[in-house]
Amino acid sequence: MLGAEFSLDPHASATVFEVPFGEPMGLGAVALCGSELGRPLVAGLPSDFANAALAGLAGDAEAEALPAGLLRVNRAGFDETGSSEMAFKLAGDLLRRVIAAHLHDDRDPLAVAQAVLRGW
Repeated sequence: MLGAEFSLDPHASATVFEVPFGEPMGLGAVALCGSELGRPLVAGLPSDFANAALAGLAGDAEAEALPAGLLRVNRAGFDETGSSEMAFKLAGDLLRRVIAAHLHDDRDPLAVAQAVLRGW
C-alpha cells in the first residue's frame, strides 16, 4: 500500500519527491493495519522498497511528468512475505498516474487507475 499528497508550487522549477522510510524488513514488525488486499499489513515503508517506490513515482523518460511541486509519501504498508520491489514500483507508478489525473479536469482518476490495472 502506498499513498501520498501532492502540493503544487508555482515557485519551484521541478517536482520534489519525499519518500520517508523505516528500518529494513525482517525485524519482526507486527502487522496491525487492516487491508482490503488480504492479510493485515505492517505500517510504514521499509528501506527495502523505498527506491522502488521512488522509481515508480518519478516515472521513466516516457512517463507524463508531474508539474512543479512536492509529492510526499504520507502512508504506506507492506506484507513481510507478499511485498516486493516490483509491487512498490508498480504502486508508485499507479499513484503518480492517479495524481496526474486529479490535476487535469478532463481525466477521471478512477478510469485512469482501472486502465493501468487492466494493463498489468
